[in-house]
Amino acid sequence: MSVKTTRRGFLSASAVLIAGASVIACASRSTGTNPVSPTASSEQGVSPTAVPASTAAPTAAGAKPAGNTSPVLTAKVQIEVSIWGSWDSLYRKLSDNFEKQTPSVQVNITSAPQATYHDRLLTRFVAHDFPDMAMIVDFEFSRFETPAFLRDLTAYVKDVSEWDISDPGYKWFYPTPAKFFTKAGKIYAMPNEVNPIGLAYNADLFKEAGIPNPHEQWKQGTWTWNAFVETAAKMTHGEGAAKVFGYTGAAEIWDLALRIWQNGGDIFNADKTQVIVDQPAAYEAIQWYFDLFLKYHVAPASLRSSDAAPMHYFPQGRVAMIEGSTWTRQSLKDANVHWGVAPQPKKVAYASWSGGSGYTITTGSKSPDAAWKYIRYAVSEEGARFLLRNGSPGSAVIKAMESPDFLYAPPDNADDFLAMLKTAHPQPFIDKNHEFQDLWNKQMDLVASGKKTAQQATVDIKREVEPLLKGS
Repeated sequence: MSVKTTRRGFLSASAVLIAGASVIACASRSTGTNPVSPTASSEQGVSPTAVPASTAAPTAAGAKPAGNTSPVLTAKVQIEVSIWGSWDSLYRKLSDNFEKQTPSVQVNITSAPQATYHDRLLTRFVAHDFPDMAMIVDFEFSRFETPAFLRDLTAYVKDVSEWDISDPGYKWFYPTPAKFFTKAGKIYAMPNEVNPIGLAYNADLFKEAGIPNPHEQWKQGTWTWNAFVETAAKMTHGEGAAKVFGYTGAAEIWDLALRIWQNGGDIFNADKTQVIVDQPAAYEAIQWYFDLFLKYHVAPASLRSSDAAPMHYFPQGRVAMIEGSTWTRQSLKDANVHWGVAPQPKKVAYASWSGGSGYTITTGSKSPDAAWKYIRYAVSEEGARFLLRNGSPGSAVIKAMESPDFLYAPPDNADDFLAMLKTAHPQPFIDKNHEFQDLWNKQMDLVASGKKTAQQATVDIKREVEPLLKGS
């Protein structure tokens, strides 16, 4: 994926911050702190400033009112919205639209660079310096998912007449990202984005080779792992700097997890009390993926090295297929390449990733009702489509994704993204996610270089990661 560097940068843990978060979480439990009810708007500063009784009292007929007769101005509710830096201009535009419709609320955007955003946000939380609303990415969410930091949004969700809380996606969002932000029956965030992962392919290279492209093979029902390897081998040709490869990838956890799912395996059991990646369905899928370079030689380099970087080869027309997500549109917006998308091939079943981020309301918000109004606008069909039109790669709102604001070219076959979402799996993240991913990455580096087999590596992952699940 095109976000490899920044996402890896996100995963540098801060033990001090996490320890501080634990202290606050314990303090919250011991004092019985509860999220504020969404009905307590007047206590939370959502209602306009009250008109003083002296100015509101009626006067006798024909009498002149005493004192100042200037119109009484109501104060606007101020809310702080925290996002990472790459989105500040987009959300300023969204906020301007919101403020026109909700003139009683003023939105102040604060941001930090993407690579340091979540560390900085956690530092603020530990110091009790809370924004009203914070956007948090899925693989960092476990660091914040505590009643000490985030308000339970369940009552707000129940109060939306067109939503159905008994439905996994409330009959509004894609179910997988919506369920991800729910823990122990409490809703801690509204999903704002989904990033299903399929394959992006160079349409011109396939046309020149006279080989059916991935979308065509998927439509024919022949898009399997074997077909993928055969296709990648046929598309690999040439020598030296002009050589074209069939495939390259970054081998991040999302790239590997979806192959495991395609083979009928998983990393954890359903309730994440056991590591099951050491089972054949999982380790065989991991080995198959790394063998695309080690055995089949259809990739330019080891699939975890910078020499295999997809966004180096694909814009140059030097690779036929790479991982393709909604983010690929952003990465290729200035590239002179004709490309399309298709679902990933299957072994046992089709499967896709559904990563994204969510909108939260903090426990320290002084105006949670106003923050909820902002979130409701952002996840309305109008708000979600506005975000798509102005640069957001994808939306968790079903109606927005099915609209012309998402279904346009490039790429060819953009509606294949919707097919991917039907086979999306929940992200394999745990409470101690930083520790897990550090251990995972160490072992995958060894498999990618051929120093370990996937079977050997996954035995070590089980031994090292399973203790992290206790108490999660």
